[in-house]
Amino acid sequence: ATDVAARGLDVPRITHVFNVDMPYDPESYVHRIGRTGRAGEKGIAVSLVAPSESQRARAIEELQKAPLNWQQY
Repeated sequence: ATDVAARGLDVPRITHVFNVDMPYDPESYVHRIGRTGRAGEKGIAVSLVAPSESQRARAIEELQKAPLNWQQY
């Protein structure tokens, strides 16, 4: 779903979120990945980051005050 369409949706038992494009603001990323791991459950978020989006990924790291787990392929 798009960021706008996803707001307000409550889909239980989501275990994984896949981002194929990085949002322009870090708060949207936090909202996206917050769909997984609710109610004390663990969840996994996988984000595909193009070199042109690396600055957006760094903004997310700054917001969450923790590094992302980078894997280069």
